[in-house]
Amino acid sequence: MMVLEVGGNSWFSGFGAMENERSTRVALVDCGTNTFTLHIADVSPGQWTPVFLQRRFVQLGADSFRTGRLSPSRMRRGADVLKAFWDTACNCDVSHIRAVGCSALRDARNGSDFVDMGKAIGWPIEVIDGLQEATYIHQGVAATVQAEHWSGLPALTMDIGGGSVEFILWDRSSVLGRFSLDLGVSRLTDWVKPSDPLSKADLLSIERVADQAMAPLLALCKASPPGLLVGTSGAFDALALMEDAASQWRPKNEADVLPMLTLRSRCAMLMGLSKNELAQTEGIHPDRIPYMSMACALIEHVLTRFPTIQLALRSKHTVAEGALEQTAMELGALGLQEPWESMNPLVRMQED
Repeated sequence: MMVLEVGGNSWFSGFGAMENERSTRVALVDCGTNTFTLHIADVSPGQWTPVFLQRRFVQLGADSFRTGRLSPSRMRRGADVLKAFWDTACNCDVSHIRAVGCSALRDARNGSDFVDMGKAIGWPIEVIDGLQEATYIHQGVAATVQAEHWSGLPALTMDIGGGSVEFILWDRSSVLGRFSLDLGVSRLTDWVKPSDPLSKADLLSIERVADQAMAPLLALCKASPPGLLVGTSGAFDALALMEDAASQWRPKNEADVLPMLTLRSRCAMLMGLSKNELAQTEGIHPDRIPYMSMACALIEHVLTRFPTIQLALRSKHTVAEGALEQTAMELGALGLQEPWESMNPLVRMQED
């Protein structure tokens, strides 16, 4: 089954018959702080096959970490995207649906209002806690790291979101530690109020906040220092595209190598650019421009704090792929169970 990229935001493969009779076509929405992503996949016991992926930049959490509330305009934008995702799921003959919400919905005082909006559209949004988010990230990322990338040291997964950054320290046999830290690029932007471009004072503030939040991770890594960094989500995607434009066409289930010297030099360069200069930089999607410098500052800080890291990878898998991995592993004779919901009753309700 061929998967294509459309405009940097969508991947598509044919909506034909499922690959075998036991497959179940599902739709999963990841309601992130900045980006909403729709995943449609065919799931069978032990495996899942991507069918369609679409990302929409919502900025649901814009200013919410400063005000404590989601803004009405961002909630309306999110609802519009969820309605479009619902229509796509219907058109793709999806039988079961699920939606997860992360940092912005966890923290906002009116996050439940948006959950109610999603339910009215048809999406049952499950607001997961940070450790569950880290668990899903690990389940997705671990499936993409190939044997030749391992050294004798553990791996450190880093998922940079809008509200939080998830770190998972793991080796080939077990998870050594999971952390969900309040270091997301939208949250840091609200807190630091950085200049454009980032100033030395901004970078010092980022380092101070990051070290405080990362204290438990730093303590754990003294005994188990990582030798491999596996980055995922928007900033790492942009860095991989800058390294090799063909990376977007490679299989999603194989992590890409980010040469260490190039990675660090690019992060250092991007940290010093203004938003106008970032807009002129090839490989950076316009949606990433507001937060790219901040994300690069975080990556550079992590690489500085963990000098044992000798290899960096970019994984295309994150929360949703991890949830699909778990579903495929757990899928049994009875089919999908909670928290997946059948679309059919919801479709009838919409028609009524």
